[in-house]
Amino acid sequence: MGKLATVVMLILVAVGLFGVGTANSSVVDSLTYNGHKYFLISENSATGAEAEAHALSGYLATISSEAEHDVLWNAWKNSLGTGQGLWIGLERANYGQTSSPFVWMNGEPVTFTYWATHEPNNGGRGGYTEDYVAMDNRFSGEGMWNDLPNAGTDFHAIRGIVEVNAPEVSTLVLLGSGLTGLILRRRRQGKSAPATEGDGVEVSQDSTPTPQ
Repeated sequence: MGKLATVVMLILVAVGLFGVGTANSSVVDSLTYNGHKYFLISENSATGAEAEAHALSGYLATISSEAEHDVLWNAWKNSLGTGQGLWIGLERANYGQTSSPFVWMNGEPVTFTYWATHEPNNGGRGGYTEDYVAMDNRFSGEGMWNDLPNAGTDFHAIRGIVEVNAPEVSTLVLLGSGLTGLILRRRRQGKSAPATEGDGVEVSQDSTPTPQ
């Protein structure tokens, strides 16, 4: 393999490491806020939504401020599908134990909550356990939080919000400029050198449309 082809392969590997996969049929919409990427995903149970979050290299959203809550809720409060809320990443530390505290699934400390009045109520009227949390439109127009069973609101699947840490722009710029410099130096050196196998590889920029 030629040196230029090796450099091209490094670029492709770097793109794979820093990129966020969005080619998933469960993604309904997306937005970027405060350096993080958020995806609205299709209706599912809480554990199903968590699995989809992991598949997108993320986690169900961790809400650390009222501002973050408002951005997400106002963006998607009219995109609930057939459900009545949106899964976020707050869940019981010990499933099935109503006295267990709620924690963020990504391990961040709980510094902000937005519970509706009388929530969390540690279980439904039928005696089932409510281990998961969603923004809920039934308590107010502000999407105040409600604890729910895994199956969802009134045992109907709901959409969820996936959060992914977006790569630092400066890191990508430095990485890209460094690898580009290697390619340019290789090309200049190659003008006086005989061509070797792999030196003719071309790199094309691939763009992924924003999911609708």
